[in-house]
Amino acid sequence: MPTDEQLRAYARGLPPIYLEILAAFPRIEPNRKAGYGLAFQTIASDFDSRGLGFRIGEIIKACEQLQQQGVVEIKHRIFVHPTESGERLIAAVTGQQAPQEEVPALPPLPR
Repeated sequence: MPTDEQLRAYARGLPPIYLEILAAFPRIEPNRKAGYGLAFQTIASDFDSRGLGFRIGEIIKACEQLQQQGVVEIKHRIFVHPTESGERLIAAVTGQQAPQEEVPALPPLPR
């Protein structure tokens, strides 16, 4: 598993479309929990509103390449969910970590 410094160095060399996709997760949903995803259309809308010029087809192809590297998982052909490695890479790109979702165990019902 790469160190945080190795991930930051790797992130510095990424083409802009990948940096923008990774940065979109905390930008679009600041309170997003680790592993929670975004739809391709949501990412494309964010890019359009920021004038980035990437089309949805390019976003999908870039996400497919991220999936091949184990950075994200594409679910139901429309949702992009960061993996554990993806969350670490997002943190390397943005300096922000998604909060882990933790809740206490539910006690059993009385009988």
